[in-house]
Parts: sequence; C-alpha cells; structure tokens
Amino acid sequence: MLAKFLNKRSRKHMRDYAKNVFEYDQYLLTDYIDSGMTDGFERVKQYREFDEDFRQWELFGAEFGVPECHWGYVAQLTYIESGLLEPKPLMRSLAYGYFATAIDYYKYCSSIEKTGGIANAMWSTISVFRLVLMLLAGLKREADELYHADATARCSGWIVRSHGFIGDFLVQLYGRYLGHIEPPFTTEVQVTLRKTAPFPYASFLDNWDTQDIEFISTMLQTLCNDQVEQAIIGDKKCFFEFHNGHLSYIPLTALMLLKLRDLRGLPNPQFSHPAFGDVTALFEQVCTAFSDYVAAEKILRIEDAADEVLTNTLTRMQSQDFDAHAIFAKRLPSFSAG
Repeated sequence: MLAKFLNKRSRKHMRDYAKNVFEYDQYLLTDYIDSGMTDGFERVKQYREFDEDFRQWELFGAEFGVPECHWGYVAQLTYIESGLLEPKPLMRSLAYGYFATAIDYYKYCSSIEKTGGIANAMWSTISVFRLVLMLLAGLKREADELYHADATARCSGWIVRSHGFIGDFLVQLYGRYLGHIEPPFTTEVQVTLRKTAPFPYASFLDNWDTQDIEFISTMLQTLCNDQVEQAIIGDKKCFFEFHNGHLSYIPLTALMLLKLRDLRGLPNPQFSHPAFGDVTALFEQVCTAFSDYVAAEKILRIEDAADEVLTNTLTRMQSQDFDAHAIFAKRLPSFSAG
C-alpha cells in the first residue's frame, strides 16, 4: 500500500496544472474585474430566470476553484520534494477557498429563505480542508465561520457526500473543541450498491482530548492509514476527501488533531508514519512557519492573504453587495448547527 501511495504522488499533473489550467483560467477573473460580468452569465441567461437581487458572483465556480487548486498544488509539490509546508501558497489557496465557501453558503441560505427548502446538493465535502488550513493560520474568526457553514450544510444534507467519514470527523472534531457535541451527520455511508459502512471515529471524538498519549498515537496512525487508503483508491472506484486532489498527500487530518490538542494545552506524542515521515516535526514546522508568515505579512483577516487578482476581484464583488462576514453571520434556526 505504501509503494502505491508514493507512486500516486505524480508531480507531472501538478506542474501541468499551472500551465494547462491555471493560466487559462485567469482571464475569467480579469474579465470579471473589468466588466463586472461573469463568463457564464451569457451562456445561462437564455435558459434561466434570475431574481431581482441576483449578483454576478453567484455564478462563480472555476473562477475561485482553479486558483485554490493551483496554489494548493504549489504547496503540495514543495512538501513532496522537501518535506516542508510553505505558508504563502497555502494561504493564497485558502483565501480563494474561503470566499468560495461564502458564495456557496449564500446560495444555501438564499434557497431556504426564498423557497423554504434546499434543492440539489451542492456542498463539497472537501471544503472542510479550508477549516484545517484556517486553524493552522490562527485566524479563529474565519475558522469559526467555516465550521458553522460546513456543519450547517452537513446537518441539512446539502452536501455531495463522499464514501468516507473523514470530512464529518474533521468538522465534528472542531465542534468538540468549541464545546459542541453534535450527533453524527450520518450514521453510515453507501460504499457500494450492496455495502454500507458505519461511522468509525466515535471513540476518537469522545477521547480526542485525553491525556493518554498512546491512544492519541493510535488515532494518528488510523487517520493517516485511512488517508493513504483513500488516496490510493483516488476517484476511480469511489469518491473520497483525499481523492488525488491538491491536498491529498499532506497529512491534514493528523495536523488538525495535533493543533487542537496544542491549543488546549495537551501533550502530543512523537509520531511518525511511513507515508508522511515525522508528523510531529512537520506539525512544529507548520506552526512556526504559519506564525512567522502571518506576523511578517500582517495578516489579521483572510483578506490580507489575498493575491492581487483576488484583491481586485473582491473590490468588484463588494460593488455588487458581497460581504463574506455578513453572509457567514446568517443563521437559519431550522437547519443551523452549533
């Protein structure tokens, strides 16, 4: 299994993404900045009626999705080749992902407010990785916003479910840190047409803050093993959170557990894994690198981490009544979590 995982970390497609996808995609944002119109509007307006309060940024998809993936690939390439996680590309990726989440949550809330319900599931289960990165960046306000939005979408079933539970686990783990004990978002998932699997991490959620270092080492081992298995399967047979994407080869689940325990003042074990090396040392490197970068760049809010294109895009979006923090502040009692 380890050999397959290491072989799967092909670097060619990560490098090709910058030239074949990212560079091409940039015109979508520059055109929007210049005109205030999205590329997709002309194509869909003949098939769809728009409400009076429609805003162009509601149609964003690849506009933010591609830069998020690109900068994630840049960080992942560095990690694979050097064993280090660089905060600059991760923060750039996170900035795009945060505002993409705000747009998704706006559409979710608007659907409930206008129709009393939700239509097709649209919430991506891998959006939870943005919560992990925000936690590592130390931006608690934005981390809490992402947690609430993700938990709300999962509670209401407005999510494209994977065939695993790592996404659910990460959201509920952060909820436990905040003092929220949520019931499972789902008790089982459909693995195949004839097979289901139950939620496997209940004891981990109940004991994530234990003083038992051996138990935490067992947690870390299991979480890393599960990530390796998901990455090997990829997206060919099933859909998983770690599906050969832009963060699939970084031990994010383990890093989040270590970070939450560190914030709580709990001891962490010395832990290594064949696929990821010395995870404890990586955690210490990540914490120092993020802290130094955030301080040096004077990042007090996620907007401060945006690159020039995103900054100009946000200026245009704000002229069309976009306010991410106001969107995340929306509460829908019938569906809310936490």
